Amino acid sequence: MLALISHTIQFLVFHALICVVDRVSRLPRGGMQPEVERFLRENLALKAQVRALVLDLKRERGTRPKVSLRTRAAQVFAYLLTRGDKAFQNYYLSASSTTIERWATKLRRGPWPWRKRNLGGRPPLAQDLKDLIIQLKMDNPLWGAHRIKDELCRLGIKVSEPTIQKVLKEAGFSPRDGHPLNLDKWRAAVKDAIWALDFFFVRTAKGVWLNVLLVIDLHTREILELRACDAWGPTAEWTIRTFAGTIHREGRQPGAVVHDHGTHFLGQFERQLRVLEIERRRTPIALPFVNGTAERAIKSVRLEMLNHVRVRDVEELQWYLDEYRAYYNEHRANQATEGQTPAAFGRGSPGAEVISLDEVRQRRLVRKSFAHGLLNAYELTDKDSAAA
Repeated sequence: MLALISHTIQFLVFHALICVVDRVSRLPRGGMQPEVERFLRENLALKAQVRALVLDLKRERGTRPKVSLRTRAAQVFAYLLTRGDKAFQNYYLSASSTTIERWATKLRRGPWPWRKRNLGGRPPLAQDLKDLIIQLKMDNPLWGAHRIKDELCRLGIKVSEPTIQKVLKEAGFSPRDGHPLNLDKWRAAVKDAIWALDFFFVRTAKGVWLNVLLVIDLHTREILELRACDAWGPTAEWTIRTFAGTIHREGRQPGAVVHDHGTHFLGQFERQLRVLEIERRRTPIALPFVNGTAERAIKSVRLEMLNHVRVRDVEELQWYLDEYRAYYNEHRANQATEGQTPAAFGRGSPGAEVISLDEVRQRRLVRKSFAHGLLNAYELTDKDSAAA
């Protein structure tokens, strides 16, 4: 009887799910990327089938089906014979390369009992070798990790390429050039010294992808611009026009700007910056953390607002972005500005004085909502003024 009830409930759940999917899949497909839409649908369909097969396999063989030693040895044998053949290893081996490498390590180690005494992991690299690697890099800035590995091998020293990359990264060397990465040029100690620019994408309810330009002051953490572009790829002309509008509206101009290597920061954008006498500082390739302030601001926009709404078009998106910018600058406490709001920190306003509990009781907590109640700001006011 219990099995019948369970099957009935399961059937009703899947019946409702399939009806919803049937209705949704018949909706017209809009947007500017039909190929991406097709790939996403195919990916979801394959994931659903694979997930069902995995659950059936677990139910038949237990929660964790065991792989026999014969199967492991055959997989390792095939993996070693097909080194370099990525297509074969991706499609004709049942386990991942990481798992097969772990099996190969255990098979190479053998069942010898004295081997188990030294299972503390790989010994750390000696400091002398680290100094040698750094010395080779400093003397030869164009050498990469692979070239340094070959040179050390020629000298009779065997060090893996990932280990050399780790040593160089710990020493502060950038993968873009041969000099240690100095982050001081991407930091700002005064207001309007450096502004950071970055783009991020927002998907509307119709499936259209929109670009949003963020401009933030690295010292005060003020978001100076959040502007949506109704196009898949904003041009350099649109970027500099928006940036110039921000300068005109705020009545301030930065000494330098930080941005990545996107095409929307080339051409007309860089020519106009030379006219305005604004220095350009491009972040190194493959190091997004250099522009971490802008990246963290984008994360805040997504987590606090965009992940909770689905906008219809660019006009509605721009309204939400304006609401968030007003909330972020005037009412949101920021850790980087010692708990003050970015606008108050930029004005040099002193922090709020600590008041007693009796004074708190004599005041009234007033809430101000932004973006239809998604964002809330609070303020203590006198009860008489609040009543009036």
